[in-house]
Amino acid sequence: MWYSRTKALFLITVFILSLAAQGAASLKSEYFAAKDELAALEKSKNVSHSAYDRVANKFYSIYSRDPKYWLADDSLYLCGKTYLKSYWRFDKEYDLKNALKYYRLLGANYDSKWAADSYLKSAYIYSELNDYISAKYMLRRAIEKFPGSYSAEEAERRLDEIEKKLGNDNEIKVNFTQNNPKEEAFDNVVNGSKNTGNDDAESGNSTVGSGDILIEDIRHFSSKEYTRVVLDLSEKAEFEKHWLKADPSHDKPPRLFLDIYNTRVNSDIQEKIKIKDGLLRAIRWGIFRKGVTRVVLDSQNVEDFTVFSLSNPARIVIDVSDGTLVNKKAENSWNVPDDPSTDTLAGVFGLKVKTIVIDPGHGGKDPGAVYDGLLEKNIVLDIGKYLRNYIRENTDLKVFMTRETDRFIPLEERTAFANRKKADIFVSIHVNAARNRRAHGVETYVLNVTNDEEALKVAALENKATEKSLSDLQGILKDIMLNSKLEESLMLAQLVQDDIVAQVKKKSLGVKQAPFYVLVGAKMPSILVECGFLSNSTFAKKIRSSDYRRDIARGIYKGIIGYIEKYNGKG
Repeated sequence: MWYSRTKALFLITVFILSLAAQGAASLKSEYFAAKDELAALEKSKNVSHSAYDRVANKFYSIYSRDPKYWLADDSLYLCGKTYLKSYWRFDKEYDLKNALKYYRLLGANYDSKWAADSYLKSAYIYSELNDYISAKYMLRRAIEKFPGSYSAEEAERRLDEIEKKLGNDNEIKVNFTQNNPKEEAFDNVVNGSKNTGNDDAESGNSTVGSGDILIEDIRHFSSKEYTRVVLDLSEKAEFEKHWLKADPSHDKPPRLFLDIYNTRVNSDIQEKIKIKDGLLRAIRWGIFRKGVTRVVLDSQNVEDFTVFSLSNPARIVIDVSDGTLVNKKAENSWNVPDDPSTDTLAGVFGLKVKTIVIDPGHGGKDPGAVYDGLLEKNIVLDIGKYLRNYIRENTDLKVFMTRETDRFIPLEERTAFANRKKADIFVSIHVNAARNRRAHGVETYVLNVTNDEEALKVAALENKATEKSLSDLQGILKDIMLNSKLEESLMLAQLVQDDIVAQVKKKSLGVKQAPFYVLVGAKMPSILVECGFLSNSTFAKKIRSSDYRRDIARGIYKGIIGYIEKYNGKG
């Protein structure tokens, strides 16, 4: 019997290792095939711009499927390099910004030679964009993170060059304008009429169009600098996004529009939703062709946008901003402090943390984890209130909560709330649960892709998502992550993690990265804290106590204050 079990375990282990080896071999062959394809593009005289985009996506796919793979950082580096080469060839600024995105992601996640060089590449790109403040920041980070390396020496040389070039010039133009990702004729744009002129309109029915998927509602949350638009769907729909420049000759404003496939529209939705919030004039919709609904956002002052889909329930989320939330700077920010401890982008710009948003997870119809009469939604609301009180009583910071009562708030509204409040820090508070009742400890998350099975299980639980929808989210993260905030989020997460562990004397499960819906679209350093396992009887007994909940809140508070003091202006 013992021999049979041992043999079975051995065979299972061999099988698992075999599968892992096959997966690694596949990634390796894909990596070298993509390198060969990039080399072929460089040699070819006649090549399309989309060919570069296709190769870059292949490199990103290798990284995203296994961020711990030994060629993952190489793949990210070559992804950025592919976009950079595309920029040199086609002179499209959004290639430059794509390259920057992947170089920043590489620098934040790895300590390899490629990561070191990514800071130099990022500095070059910022210089190309005339953003010399950020270029100097990148060079300083290379020197601090990789002392004694070739990259650090090169960074010092380039830093000197920038200083000599700029002198006392305080009139450097900073360019963060979103380049138009697609230029094409915009014939057949919807005119705000439900009468489509074809047989697709379902006369006498409560919907318009012929698709299987219903667009149930269009919601929006607005402020002067930021607007989030949400399209509620009966199920997931495929879509394409397009951006068009203004056409003064035909009196047409800049427009962002989505073509959403296999859809029809609830006829109760207004054909033209007027907004006039300083960013958007209006949202319009109409049936573009059979089975395709076109939704148009007429821009007034949009410079930055992202579009992504969420599930359970299905919806499409559109974030637009004027650029100030993503790249806000202090006035006269050219007078940068030389303190090397000020080593985040916010620190370099001399910015102070002024506003914090606390997000107690779940609420209302969503109880979160449940164990022996304890509900996650009630526990985290208590912790959130204690944290708010600590901040109010000990600082002059502004602090807001996404909810102060037992009410349900969709995940996409939580970061939209933080963006509208111009928050400098976003903290989402949760408690975990696991099938293994002995699992215990504290862990803190930031938004990123991962292949860590345990991290994905936590994300699936908090997202109430399926494995497939998580995979979909990881696939689109490259388009929605604000990688300039990832490094700061990691720093904030580590400090909060350390201080909670020290405060409650619990096992540290570390800082992790995973695709959490609630962190998607946040324009500031953002973390999700799992304060313990409700499924663990010892933790469940302790968490019933108000004092213990207050201790957890105090640990989070100490971490936040430590982050502010270390990275945001206290020299």
